[in-house]
Amino acid sequence: MARRALDRWLAGRMGWTADTPPSPGQVREWQLDRLRALVAHARENSPFYARTLSGVDVASIRTAEDFSRLPTVSADDLRREPEQFLCVSQDEIERVVTLQSSGTTGHPKRIFHTADDMEATADFFDWGMRNMVGPGQAVLVLMPGDRPGGVGRLLDDALGRFGARAACHGVMEDARAAVDQFLVEDASCIVGPPAHVNLMACEWERRRLPRDMVRSVLLCWDAVPDAVAANAERIFGCRAFRHWGMIETGLGGAVECMPGSGLHLREADLYLEIVDPRTGRLVSDGEPGEMVVSTPLRRGMPLLRYRTGDAGRILPVRCRCGSPLRLLDPHVRRMADGVDIGAGRIRLEDLNEVLYALPGLGDFAARVAGGTLYVFARGRVGRERIETALMSLPVVGQGLADGVLRIAVETSNDAVPAVPGLGKRRIEIDREL
Repeated sequence: MARRALDRWLAGRMGWTADTPPSPGQVREWQLDRLRALVAHARENSPFYARTLSGVDVASIRTAEDFSRLPTVSADDLRREPEQFLCVSQDEIERVVTLQSSGTTGHPKRIFHTADDMEATADFFDWGMRNMVGPGQAVLVLMPGDRPGGVGRLLDDALGRFGARAACHGVMEDARAAVDQFLVEDASCIVGPPAHVNLMACEWERRRLPRDMVRSVLLCWDAVPDAVAANAERIFGCRAFRHWGMIETGLGGAVECMPGSGLHLREADLYLEIVDPRTGRLVSDGEPGEMVVSTPLRRGMPLLRYRTGDAGRILPVRCRCGSPLRLLDPHVRRMADGVDIGAGRIRLEDLNEVLYALPGLGDFAARVAGGTLYVFARGRVGRERIETALMSLPVVGQGLADGVLRIAVETSNDAVPAVPGLGKRRIEIDREL
């Protein structure tokens, strides 16, 4: 975000009336005040929090350390009794999102959003996109745009507030069609998951389209590999911005600033703690840990110290743009990421970096079954180069040397995603083979 847009968004959400933006200390003080009020609100109106926060003295929450001693909320809590989190009548709920579990057991999570929640997200999108696209320009959105309150609709609403517009392509099924629509719409920006944008970039390069047509790219929805950001910048000739967010917290969470020094946290609507996953204690800025989030202004289905299962860290520096908001390291990953392949664990983020770095590789899917790592690749890249890239990973090389691992690579020139849909990507495991 440009500093002026970021400061105006923050000031508006905080109710700040001073001519200068708040200092980092003033932002922290405001957050703690709102969190104390939220604890009281949740305990009074939510059956779940009435139980878990019954013995909490709100007045005793004076520091971040005090707040960090409150009980946490788990994904299992949301699956077991989502309605118990509600602090308002269900008549005030505008949208309910059901999140299916990626595991084999458990109920899906249900997340309830009020009209105010969706307005807050649209407001964040409004100011966040102003650094990437201008009035009169179009954004190709590789996400659903048909549902009221969905990400595509919210983004379209946000862009319209400053004279831009969204061309909602929907979930990408073929990169050729996506490039065609970009050209027909005379768009200047692309918003979508990293794997889908990478496929588009490969199709763009295959057609030898010019490098000055795409003004910016926003990579979102899933973890963003450095290799994909580099591909987008090289092929499109523009800045690739990164975004982190969760449906549980209202989509928008943090967006990269123009100087590229990190992701500015949406701190008026999101309070982020980084804790040691074993002890639950806060860690210092710069140290990695589990990301625990709270929603200071959400009144319908507030989250207080929700354990995301994501690993990340707060960068121990101020952004060069001068913003008082903290910076999140772009390299957020799932803590449970990784599959045992005999010689150790192989992580999706490792595969992402070595495979997406191969020129011509658009997308891939990975599966482990019966001691074999299967890779299914899309694009114009040979099997031998993929195998060489895989063997460059120490855990794969060791597994091959020890005789506990085999690799099998299948390639296709199709311009379709290797993993259909819009779910979070992972290495699949087939325990029956």
